[in-house]
Amino acid sequence: MTATKTRLAELNTALRAKAAELDTISNSFSVEDGGVTVSAEKATAFRKALADAQEIKQLITDLEGAAGIQTFLAEPATQPYAPHDAALAARLGAGQGKSLGRRFLDSEEFKALAASGFRGSFDEVVAVDGQSLEGLSAKDIFTRSAGTAPVLGLGTPEHLEIVPRAVRPGRVRDLFPSQTTAANILYGVRVTGFTNNAAIVPERAMEVPAGGGPAVEVYARAPQSNLTFKTVTYPVAEIAHTMPIHKNTLADEPRLREMIDGELIDGVKMAEDNEILYGIGGDEKITGIVNTAGVQTYAQVDPDKQSAAIRRAATRAVLAYFPPTGIVLHPFDFEDLELETDGQGAYRVAVNVAIGAQKVVWRLAVVDSMAINEGKFLLGSFGLGARLYDREQVSVQVSTENRDNFERGVITMRGAERVGLEVPRPESFVYGTFKAAP
Repeated sequence: MTATKTRLAELNTALRAKAAELDTISNSFSVEDGGVTVSAEKATAFRKALADAQEIKQLITDLEGAAGIQTFLAEPATQPYAPHDAALAARLGAGQGKSLGRRFLDSEEFKALAASGFRGSFDEVVAVDGQSLEGLSAKDIFTRSAGTAPVLGLGTPEHLEIVPRAVRPGRVRDLFPSQTTAANILYGVRVTGFTNNAAIVPERAMEVPAGGGPAVEVYARAPQSNLTFKTVTYPVAEIAHTMPIHKNTLADEPRLREMIDGELIDGVKMAEDNEILYGIGGDEKITGIVNTAGVQTYAQVDPDKQSAAIRRAATRAVLAYFPPTGIVLHPFDFEDLELETDGQGAYRVAVNVAIGAQKVVWRLAVVDSMAINEGKFLLGSFGLGARLYDREQVSVQVSTENRDNFERGVITMRGAERVGLEVPRPESFVYGTFKAAP
């Protein structure tokens, strides 16, 4: 390693010499009327010096890389903390007579830069007494939010992996086809009534004139049907939340960033499920499907099982001329549904028990979500009777510009999305109730 450091010092000296030569040649260039005048001899010399400097720079990079490999191979697979702390104490103790700034001013790198008129740069890591400034500034104090926690003593610590949640709950939005919008408010038309008077119309019929008198034969008139509409406004609402975290925590434990991003996104999605189902509506708020006027209801009756109640509720949607496409169930209710047995103890519903089987009941896609109240279910025509629009998909932003974050070294992470829900045909949905278990 000593030979490598000596060679690196020689190469750095040669590179500074080439840099000085380049400055000398370039200063001899003359500028006249906006143009640069240079002789062919000087241009050739400048190109040669530049090529030499680039080659020396590459040699320095390659030699540093080789030194890093040698250092890595010389280190043990794991680093005991006791020798590390002893070495650190010895290193810092040996330099107590000089401050970090004093040692930097006394370093060979600084002296070389001063000798060249400070024409070099600080691109490379500057070493002080054989140790880089980066190593001298390493933290050795445990932070309450996260970070490293060195223990003075024997043994080797092991950092355990951060384990995120493996299973995410079902999402109500999974039942909707993907749709986007560029607007901040949605206007729709909801059909509130339809009177169907369609009938067979003969070619001719007997009709009494408006002024009275005997009936006369005329071309028959088709009966008139009536359709009523209502204009409805659907706001595009923002769902968001924030989470503060100290900058040192992210620096010490970068694995936390991915976990926090996931939890922020997951939190927005959980709130989204609640809004799709039970949003209270109002200014800039989503009106959930359950709270939309015109949604049908159904209650399980004896002696029907839960599967039978779902099938009967689906009929109500079909009678409204909207075949249902999906159903939302609480995980406990879906558990009861799948564990239904007949008189012989055979399961009624769990026919798709193969690996990768879809969650389906009566041809309806199932989403088991904790957003819906236990003992309730919602089925309907998702994507037709109700449509979900993404204005801004969920994302995570990071900023220190929040209150006194900068002074406290705190970073605020914000997860947010903008979404709108349209329910043009509420009669296509049925909000059902299971009977209480005995």
